[in-house]
Amino acid sequence: MEKWIDLTVKINQDYLPYPGDHSLKIEWDKTIDNNGYNLSKINLNMHLGTHIDFKKHCLNVSDTPSFQRFIGKANVLKISPINNVIKTIDIINSYNKLSNKQSIIIFNFDHGKHFNTPKYYQVPVFEMSVLDFLVSNDIKLICSDLPSYEYDSKDKLLMHKDLLNSDIYLIENLTNLNALNNLVYFVGLPLKIDALEASIVRAIAKNL
Repeated sequence: MEKWIDLTVKINQDYLPYPGDHSLKIEWDKTIDNNGYNLSKINLNMHLGTHIDFKKHCLNVSDTPSFQRFIGKANVLKISPINNVIKTIDIINSYNKLSNKQSIIIFNFDHGKHFNTPKYYQVPVFEMSVLDFLVSNDIKLICSDLPSYEYDSKDKLLMHKDLLNSDIYLIENLTNLNALNNLVYFVGLPLKIDALEASIVRAIAKNL
């Protein structure tokens, strides 16, 4: 039986967060020495590490998507940015070569090699034409080894707004993508906490 591959980055108190965001803080409310058992309390933002962005992140709406949206067969596309730009035509050509197209796409940009360094947050940008490709192919979820999805635009959140307005959800900060074939079974489950704008996830995949 094929093994599951962990696509989730490990977060700890040394994790370098997105510029301007808070890092993880762990406190101990109870300890074995004082109370006979350990009880921890964490303070973290929901965009730390591997996470899903919900519509509430950038839009004036509150959504509670079913966990079913984040489970299923997925295509893995390895794309090399050119001069820090992710070309839509390269995505189209790679997608058109697939014999079993799915509504979940995992993009491998080989950007995870910069994880936990300042360079990780210098993201390659998409051409705006990528939106038409995703919508016309009924893509419902995109995932990648990027900390953010951005157009080459002054509005850094414009791509988020476009995708979420088009009912396309986003998972960011995946790892171990080089271990994947071009077709996998993917699971990326959010926490069951109401009224959040995002959620950290445990993302895993199995090659098919």
